[in-house]
Amino acid sequence: MKVPAAVLALALALALGPWGLEGAAVRREAEPPSPAPAPALSKTELEAQMESAFEALGLHLETLSDYFTQELPDQLQAKDMKQQAKVYLERARQQFSPLAQELHSRVFNFFSQLLDTGKRVVQPS
Repeated sequence: MKVPAAVLALALALALGPWGLEGAAVRREAEPPSPAPAPALSKTELEAQMESAFEALGLHLETLSDYFTQELPDQLQAKDMKQQAKVYLERARQQFSPLAQELHSRVFNFFSQLLDTGKRVVQPS
């Protein structure tokens, strides 16, 4: 009786599986190599690094301060101006809406009367 190749491959993988997993477990248990210790800095080098860090921090704080004192108020002022413009336009629309309706009705009546007059002239009675 012939055994299919897939069954043989599966049996071989199951038989060799524990040894492959055992090797992986051993590799995981091994400690990673420790990084080389940083060389000790002298007092002057450490002071220089601290001074440069404080200078960078000072520049960042100055930039943040400039943003809060110059750019942010401009943006807030622009928002206030937009809001004021919206309020102004709404008031203007409310005030001119009745006038526009009145003008519309008068112009419509004028042209209606003009057409009626033209019809009377063209059609003699």
